[in-house]
Amino acid sequence: MSMARFIYLSQKSSQKAHDTRAHLHPGISTVPVFYVNFSIGQPPVPQLAVLDTGSSLIWVKCQPCEQCGATTFDPSKSLTYATLPCDSSYCTNDCGGYPDECWYNIRYTNGPDSQGTIGSEQFNFETSDEGKTFLYDVGFGCSHNNAHFSDEQFTGVFGLGPATSSTHSLVEKVGSKFSYCIGNLNYFEYAYNMLILGEGAILEGDSTPMSVIDGSYYVTLEGISLGEKMLDIDPNLFKKNDTWSDAGVFIDSGTTLTWLVPSAYQTLRKEVEDLFQGLLPSYPMDPAWHLCYSGNINRDLQGFPAMAFHFAGGADLVLDAESVFYQESSSVFCLAVGPSDINGERFKDLSIIGMIAQQNYNVAYDLVSKQLYFQRIDCELLADD
Repeated sequence: MSMARFIYLSQKSSQKAHDTRAHLHPGISTVPVFYVNFSIGQPPVPQLAVLDTGSSLIWVKCQPCEQCGATTFDPSKSLTYATLPCDSSYCTNDCGGYPDECWYNIRYTNGPDSQGTIGSEQFNFETSDEGKTFLYDVGFGCSHNNAHFSDEQFTGVFGLGPATSSTHSLVEKVGSKFSYCIGNLNYFEYAYNMLILGEGAILEGDSTPMSVIDGSYYVTLEGISLGEKMLDIDPNLFKKNDTWSDAGVFIDSGTTLTWLVPSAYQTLRKEVEDLFQGLLPSYPMDPAWHLCYSGNINRDLQGFPAMAFHFAGGADLVLDAESVFYQESSSVFCLAVGPSDINGERFKDLSIIGMIAQQNYNVAYDLVSKQLYFQRIDCELLADD
């Protein structure tokens, strides 16, 4: 989820902000994502909100709500909820004639739109010693109208994007660092998927320079390889254009697939097609840009060459078969990469590294040093850190 604009309030922080963490759960939906398990309010109300580095607003479904499905938070029953008035310096939206309430209207490239009020609330997280820690007066969106996901677990969006000129960020509130370690989107029983906020973030592995632009985390992609072969892709296709905002490469935990500029996608697609020539039958899918085959990833892709994204500074994001493809059905798998222009002509120069490509990694963001870290690891090994 990306390209969002919103208003966000953030004030006091917990004394334990360095040790703030939350479990992540794979979503059971047609759009696989990871959900952040945290609570808000007093008494605390559990939430499962989409982990989203492509936007900065945290919002949850609130009563009363239209098109929300099951709602989970009633601000009138929380002792720590406060509405943000329209005349607050943090509120630059048109409040629609309601001076006592600040409103927001957020639109995503992919995902539900959300409208509602901005308020402040107590957020409740875990600590490494299985205790609890609290962040006070956290600004968040109380959504009163959104197109809900088909997954009934979904209660909102947990924005981890950086602050912009008109926004604040939870990340900066807790120390300008965070990391998340995830396993496989399809392993629902895996217990070690974890988000860590603040100084406790695990900054290990290969690192690459990161630019914070327009509320997103941009990186410099220098090339893509498949096995021992570096694909013939002009690295200039991945450069951020100072005169055009929708260009470059950024990391987005709220996007499932990876999207490449069309010519880079076509080069990768042809290489994959050549590798499968005569081995597995293709399987037509709608829309036609999907590259799919009859078969099973675990059974038929043993020995498939690893794909790697090569970033500036020597950092590599190396993908095995389960991170290059996804199982569409029990007998069909598809390439987990698509051409960016299918999201609209304005995105044809933009590439997004999605969540399937980040499986089996600890990914860490340091907004102070402006470095992004990739560490391929079983998250169980980090559980006691």
